[in-house]
Amino acid sequence: MISVILPTYNEAENIKTIIPMLNRLFIGEGINGEIIVVDDNSPDGTAVIAQELDKDYPVQVHVRRDDRGLSKAVIKGFELAKGDICVVMDADLSHPVEKIPEMLKPIINNKCDMVIGSRNISGGGCEEWPLSRRIISRFAGLMARGVTDLSDPTSGFMAIRKNTISDIKLDPLGWKIVLEVAVKANPRIKEIPIIFTDRMKGESKLNLKTYIDYVRHLWRLYSYCHKGFSQFVRFCLVGGSGTFIDTFVLVSLVELASFDPRLAAVFAFSTAVIWNYIFNRIWTFEKGRDIKTIHSFVLFIIICIIGLGIRIGVMHLLIMYANMGESPWYILASLLGIVAATIFNFLGSRYLVFSHYLLK
Repeated sequence: MISVILPTYNEAENIKTIIPMLNRLFIGEGINGEIIVVDDNSPDGTAVIAQELDKDYPVQVHVRRDDRGLSKAVIKGFELAKGDICVVMDADLSHPVEKIPEMLKPIINNKCDMVIGSRNISGGGCEEWPLSRRIISRFAGLMARGVTDLSDPTSGFMAIRKNTISDIKLDPLGWKIVLEVAVKANPRIKEIPIIFTDRMKGESKLNLKTYIDYVRHLWRLYSYCHKGFSQFVRFCLVGGSGTFIDTFVLVSLVELASFDPRLAAVFAFSTAVIWNYIFNRIWTFEKGRDIKTIHSFVLFIIICIIGLGIRIGVMHLLIMYANMGESPWYILASLLGIVAATIFNFLGSRYLVFSHYLLK
């Protein structure tokens, strides 16, 4: 059996068109299929119309009133699906219904586990898209290159063997369920060309929040695929805040107390290191809160002292050989030293300070 999942919100005009279209396809192609409409409690009566159609068509309607969203609606559709293969598509007629048999064939023949309709391969495209939207779509695709090599990672049209995702924890944010499945399930994927058509009826769901959710979703996927990536970014953010404190102390001591920049850096370091340890412990490294405080803090101090040596060494070289001892050049010398020390400090923190062997 094939299950076609239609996540909907305010698609009253389109739902009464696409359900008969899908049924005609089932009959014409000899497909044993069902249509699952997962509606997010649309105020325009989408669910009511779909429920009325279940008298004549193989339709199952589920209305969600809490924790709504397109991707989560699709996940609910997976749970309700009785078919061995699930097809996910938009209900606004933007995805070509006639392409479904082509998407099913390679999965049925065990050539792949997932087929994605792509606008960006030969034969694919978009009808009447303005240049701005094409640029945004391409840029969004480039942003995902670190987690997938799909030609169209923002596609919303897919067919997937259901047992491929049976043991996968899907936790998408926003509307890119296809990208979530492709990354986390790691299925054998085939892309086929489709012509994407803008909706004729109803209003587009694209807005600023949609784009923000996409970026947040990508962050999750990058963190999932590259375990150290999110830690390094957080480490740098903590380090950036520590750098502000460090630089404030440094400038205050040099400008107000006439300290030598290299000596002032020692006091600046002492202030910043405590700040950095606290926030790295509770935010950067997931198991930091379970680490023995005394042991980890001593190690953190040792790592940071070595990092300080690297920083002072870089500062010394720049002050001695690049004439950066005068205001404001010593600040730049300090920042360059911090960059060199940051890499060392992160590696030491991750693999020594907050490592598994210090757990209670």
